[in-house]
Amino acid sequence: MKQNNSAQTEQTTQDKPSTAHKKITPTEPQTKIKGHIPAPGGCYSWGCKAEANRFNFCNEHYDFFKFGLIKKSGEPVPDFEKKFEHYQEYLHRISVRKVA
Repeated sequence: MKQNNSAQTEQTTQDKPSTAHKKITPTEPQTKIKGHIPAPGGCYSWGCKAEANRFNFCNEHYDFFKFGLIKKSGEPVPDFEKKFEHYQEYLHRISVRKVA
């Protein structure tokens, strides 16, 4: 009788899916970004209406993203002014190299 009971419990536990491996789905889509909703196919940067070319940014804002001036969501980073000064110096150094 004990063997029959244990066989039944094994069978019922095998029939139930494991709760540890359930896939959690978000309730809201990931496209909603802190008050800024970009146009479909448009640049994610705040205030930009250009067409997105790379990583959902236009060419200019892709460079900003690559340099760390804006986040992936398109909002500026907290220390934008400081990083923007470094970015301008970087662009100046590149232009000097091209001329020389």
